[in-house]
Amino acid sequence: MTRTCFLIDFENVQPKALERLVPGSAQIKVFLGQHQTKVMLDLVRALQPFGKDADYIQIQGTGPDAVDFHIAFYIGEIATREPGTAFRIISKDKGFDPLVKHLAQRGIDIVRLPEIPLPVALSAPTLAVVKAVKAAAPSPTPAAKTAVAVTTKARAKEVVARLKKSTRPAKLVTLKSSLMSWYQTAWGEKSVTAVLQSLQDSKVVTVTGTKVTYNFG
Repeated sequence: MTRTCFLIDFENVQPKALERLVPGSAQIKVFLGQHQTKVMLDLVRALQPFGKDADYIQIQGTGPDAVDFHIAFYIGEIATREPGTAFRIISKDKGFDPLVKHLAQRGIDIVRLPEIPLPVALSAPTLAVVKAVKAAAPSPTPAAKTAVAVTTKARAKEVVARLKKSTRPAKLVTLKSSLMSWYQTAWGEKSVTAVLQSLQDSKVVTVTGTKVTYNFG
């Protein structure tokens, strides 16, 4: 199973949803500024179940990009030591975005997010569908399948509208990273994956090897 490494720019953002991460499936590195000598008790408690997979890194020195350079170094080190690791930079600092774009073009699964992804508030009918799908029943009802398909189709249209107005990624890994950056917080990772598959099934997006072509009609 691919593991995800969350690199938290604690100078920039103090995440409130670490409980959503599953011990054993994620690494967490919290980067502290030179003068950040204390952390919140809630953060310490949330990280305890991760054991050696959670780490505090207090940088030495100050400067506007000091933490950024440290995070970039650890991404390189981990990517070399553990190929295939997915990276999620948790920061509101858009200065990371050129690095994220470059690494995505090199085939690394990386996204910057302002917060640990949170579930969105769903309407009552949609929430009922989600509960039905997650239930222990071996086969979701036809109504549940239809509702999920309708939601995915609507989201696919939203993605197409956005792609028409922006530079379209030429590689699959870059397209995936873009969709995750745009929509993961709102939709969740599984929904983003389902939307990408829908785009391929409808031939709006064609994947040949690692390359992507588009047919918007």
